[in-house]
Amino acid sequence: MDHQLIRCFLAVELSESLKQEAQIFVEGIKTEYPVFRFIPSQNWHLTLHFFGDLSSAQAEEIQLRLPDFLGKTQPFSISLEHMGVFPDERKPRILWLGVSGDTSKLLALKKQVDQALKKLRFEIEKRPFHPHLTIARSKNQFSKTALNLTREFKTKTIDSIRHLTLFQSSLSPQGAVYTVLKTFPLSGCDR
Repeated sequence: MDHQLIRCFLAVELSESLKQEAQIFVEGIKTEYPVFRFIPSQNWHLTLHFFGDLSSAQAEEIQLRLPDFLGKTQPFSISLEHMGVFPDERKPRILWLGVSGDTSKLLALKKQVDQALKKLRFEIEKRPFHPHLTIARSKNQFSKTALNLTREFKTKTIDSIRHLTLFQSSLSPQGAVYTVLKTFPLSGCDR
């Protein structure tokens, strides 16, 4: 019996062109935020659900059953704009870029995913969903830093979201490495 656990999350992938456009903005602000560790752009995504450690049987069940719940979800478009922090400006631990575009469809997709995962007996996050792209994490969660959140950013790139992706996350001293386990096409999309 295989008892190895795999760390997984479900996310919306971003196009390379959207990541490149955001990367230009991020490179321009890095020196303003020396107490933050910036995440490599190849690891950028919009997390819909973080599972944590799953057994291989649980990961397989998600891969087999989740498509049944996504059948009527239509593709939608998003872009990125503005910068923000979690949990607040007094004790910032995460820097993020906000999501714009068809956010109502993204929120509806998140709700649909949560309902599906509940039926599959997974615990759902209680905090409200705030779609964002994490770009940096504080090196010291207790540090205080002056933030310049007035820097304007809005991508010109608009991504058409046509599938969800189940990722495996492997932690290493060099940082997290994400491996695609399965993609789940939205309605009418072949992927």
